[in-house]
Amino acid sequence: MEKPLSLKDWQEMFLCIYYEKDRRDYIPADLLLHAQEEAAKIDEGIRKEDEAEIKNAVPHLFCWLLSFCNRVGINAEEAVWGKYPVICPYCGNKENCMCITLDEKPSQWFENPDGRMPISLDDWQDMFLRIFGRINKPLWIIQVWLHVHEELGELSREFRLGETLKTWEEFADCFAWLMAFCNRLNIKLGEITWNIYPGVCSVCKRDKCQCPKV
Repeated sequence: MEKPLSLKDWQEMFLCIYYEKDRRDYIPADLLLHAQEEAAKIDEGIRKEDEAEIKNAVPHLFCWLLSFCNRVGINAEEAVWGKYPVICPYCGNKENCMCITLDEKPSQWFENPDGRMPISLDDWQDMFLRIFGRINKPLWIIQVWLHVHEELGELSREFRLGETLKTWEEFADCFAWLMAFCNRLNIKLGEITWNIYPGVCSVCKRDKCQCPKV
């Protein structure tokens, strides 16, 4: 199998590997709980200043988030593009977002009908770097990570409440902050994920996961 290119490709790869197992062993909420477990491992890695532990957990978090999307019918690419069409949805800037200068966020998002969707996962990461890199640069890594954790909690809440549209929106925010976190660590999400998931399950090494329930 070739390395996935687009965010859609990554989602489809995890669909092929894990969908049948996930459908057999887990309810959708379980997938979010697994994502929370991986987030806790990143917490630990940050606390211990263990970059290797962080880099190992980030791809698993990404996998569980996309597996959750597969289970509940979220098109990850459409969700992210719907909120982040190559601009900040709150201030409308294509680069060097200045949202910190806003007294409050607007009630309506800025739109960008002429924008072109990033092609690869690296392109998405570069897009978020252009838009938010400068404003996030002064933040400590733990501050950026806490935004990821906050959005993961909000994603869980909206899913629990049955708010379908808001669930899509919160996934987009969670992904955006995960991109920011990777940018602050100077790692490429696609590269480190492929190292752990090269078209097969990270544990049993099969293209259709046969691992026992964990």
